[in-house]
Order: sequence, then C-alpha cells, then structure tokens
Amino acid sequence: MQRIVIPTHYVHTRTTPLWTKETAPASIWQRHLDAGTRQGVYPRLAVMQGAIRYYGYTDETAPEPVETMTIEAGQFGVFPAEKWHRIEALTEDTVLTWISMSILKF
Repeated sequence: MQRIVIPTHYVHTRTTPLWTKETAPASIWQRHLDAGTRQGVYPRLAVMQGAIRYYGYTDETAPEPVETMTIEAGQFGVFPAEKWHRIEALTEDTVLTWISMSILKF
C-alpha cells in the first residue's frame, strides 16, 4: 500500500474513544464506507496495544482486497477517505482509536 502523507496544514478534527474488540462498533469489523469521511479528510488509525490489519477494496463486492496494511502497537496508518475497507484485530488485547485530520475551516 502506498504511504499517504497528511498535509502539514491539516489539523486534528475528531478522535474516537479507545476501543477494544468488544467495545468498538461491530460495523468497523465489516466491509464498509465510513459515513463521516469525505474527500479532504484523512482517517488515521492508531493502535495502542495489539495489532490491526487494514484491508482496502475496489468496491463493495470485490472478492479480494487490493491493499493491506498491518499496524502494530505504537504505530498508525493513514487511509484514503471514501474507500471500501475493513479492519481485523490480530490479537485479543487490541486497543485502537480513529483520528480524523482535515483542513480547518472557519
């Protein structure tokens, strides 16, 4: 997966609570489009403990992912907005949070 760099003039706009496999919304483990993302928003997944694998798909029905990324504790991954994807917890003790970055508009 090609590395995505968040532009330096973008700011933090939203963070989810810290989630575990049990406390995260069930929908994040299924293939989906993020309802709150749009062009110009960079979703960043931070893994605090354990490990996560990201799977990116070309569309809703593609049988195989076209991109994958493994994110381990202390790391984060930046993903394209408006792309079909799912994540998988690779350990039982995984803890994660989503951080959204975008241009600040007044």
